[in-house]
Amino acid sequence: MFEKIGATLIATGEYEVHIIGFPSIRPPVESTIQLHPLARFNRLSFRRLMAGYKIFRKILAIRPDMIVINTPELLPLAIVNRLFFRRKIMYDILENYYRNIRHTTVYPLPARWPLALVVRTLEKITAPFMHHFFLAENGYQKEIGFAKPFTILENKLPKSVAQLHKCKTPRDNHQLLFTGTLAKSTGVFEAIKLSRELHAIDSRYSLSIIGYCALPDDLAEIKAEIKKSPFISLHGGDRLVPHHEILQATSHAGWGIVIYPPNPSTESSIPTKVYEYLALQLPMIIRHNPQSHEMVKKFDGGIILPDQFRYYDLANQLKIHPPNSVMSVDVCWESEAPKLIECLRNL
Repeated sequence: MFEKIGATLIATGEYEVHIIGFPSIRPPVESTIQLHPLARFNRLSFRRLMAGYKIFRKILAIRPDMIVINTPELLPLAIVNRLFFRRKIMYDILENYYRNIRHTTVYPLPARWPLALVVRTLEKITAPFMHHFFLAENGYQKEIGFAKPFTILENKLPKSVAQLHKCKTPRDNHQLLFTGTLAKSTGVFEAIKLSRELHAIDSRYSLSIIGYCALPDDLAEIKAEIKKSPFISLHGGDRLVPHHEILQATSHAGWGIVIYPPNPSTESSIPTKVYEYLALQLPMIIRHNPQSHEMVKKFDGGIILPDQFRYYDLANQLKIHPPNSVMSVDVCWESEAPKLIECLRNL
């Protein structure tokens, strides 16, 4: 919301931008964007239930002309603002929330199907009231067919941010990196297994895991695995990691790891980290879906793992044929920003 949508709108000189949301560990760079951080809360807590009421009060005080929301629990609030205050409302769909709830372990098993059904029903009921939808993935056109009219805004890294973190020293080609959400569904345990196999072949290989893990059981399992392997380190885990620290690690690593287990929640997604690795020219080892593989091929961004492979062969590929990803505006937010501006000007 800050680096992409907020920064884009402020740069036009046509908008005053306010962002209400979860507090950042490190305040963003100097900007005229006005931030309204909420008190911290857990995923399942009374504070989270109260957050909507606090956001509504803040909106009443700010009195905006347009509202962009990016979580389904704020849909009723958005509808109230359209019906009673004539505000334009947009739903920024960053994830397929229905599939995420139903097909991952984020919520307790008995609650997944009912909660997913409530969220999808709420999205469908409120869809006719939306002025516009923003979709973070091309695949959401089919998965979320009721989201119309829509504009696809892929979750790419701004070029200005990429240049700020561009590596100025030689990369350590034996430093493997896993970033982002730490969970079974995002492949963190596949990354651990891969790093162990490569370390067994060449002891110079190490793995840095950087990100936040929302599930205590998954975090305990990650820590237990790391205890067995001193060449694996964890940064974050039980706390959010500032984005600039993730990008800094990305700019110095040798290879990023993107291995997603098959799951309906991610079958049509291109992970944000793929865009970040391409923008920062970090080659990656990837096995995910055809869309992600096609992007990596297009920009010579890494090695696509087949379902069956030999680790010795992979080690030789990493050593002998390190790819050089091509920096292009197509992998950066600058390719999406004009679509956002045009959309808002035409509302």
